[in-house]
Amino acid sequence: MNSSKLYLVASKGKKSENEFLNIIKTSLEAGVDIIQLREKNLNTLEFYHLALKVKAICDEFKIPFLINDRLDIALAIDASGVHIGQTDLPLQKARKLLGNEKIIGITINHKFELENIKGADYLGVGAVFNTPSKENCVVLGIEGLKEITRLSSLPVIAIGGINENNISMLKDSGVTGVAVIRAIMDAKNPYEATLFLKKIIKDL
Repeated sequence: MNSSKLYLVASKGKKSENEFLNIIKTSLEAGVDIIQLREKNLNTLEFYHLALKVKAICDEFKIPFLINDRLDIALAIDASGVHIGQTDLPLQKARKLLGNEKIIGITINHKFELENIKGADYLGVGAVFNTPSKENCVVLGIEGLKEITRLSSLPVIAIGGINENNISMLKDSGVTGVAVIRAIMDAKNPYEATLFLKKIIKDL
């Protein structure tokens, strides 16, 4: 995976499909480098159809498109890859099914989980800050993030409660990129929000 990037974890939530897809396109126009579609509340058919539409936009911008958790959806739409968590399909099995050409990211919440990252292309490390996106999440904090970046040779994407007010705190943390959700998806102006985040990331 390419280095130092802005990574958007996108969920439709209560937005209309058109509104959601417009935010995706707008964020890509402003410089988002990779999209991950994370949908916990859609059934498989709904997820599949939405993923096809997001993939079409990502293909237009030649941007990698990942699916969160759902390996079946990633395979069905020929996504760029998947992002899996610690309770999803084992990493080695996901790699065998996807092949070596696809991107696989894995969530890391504790440093001891670094023992099981063989086959991953990058680590999604967090939560760095408190976040309502995940219940009972472990908050690593900046020091926990730095420890993992020191211990791993893989690219590290920081995630969890990151927004325009705290993103500068990641400076010198060793991260390769930063993932955001609400900082773009819920922004009044997603285009301007993306530009602002991109500007800060350049200095990390």
